[in-house]
Amino acid sequence: MRCARWLVPVVGGAVWIGSWYLMYLEITRWHHVKPSLAVNTPHPGQPLILLYIACISAPLAVLVSVVRSLGSAAR
Repeated sequence: MRCARWLVPVVGGAVWIGSWYLMYLEITRWHHVKPSLAVNTPHPGQPLILLYIACISAPLAVLVSVVRSLGSAAR
């Protein structure tokens, strides 16, 4: 259980940073995504869909784990 306290925020933070860096590359270099984060291709592939999921779920996982650790520290 102690391992999960630091593992989830660290892995989630790495996924968070990596996913937004890939989103930056999708917008500026590969032009698969518009700057408004709308998909620029008619049929997005599975990697692009997974990138959108990672961009949303990684920050949520980090925030939930931080809030839970702060809540348990207050007890």
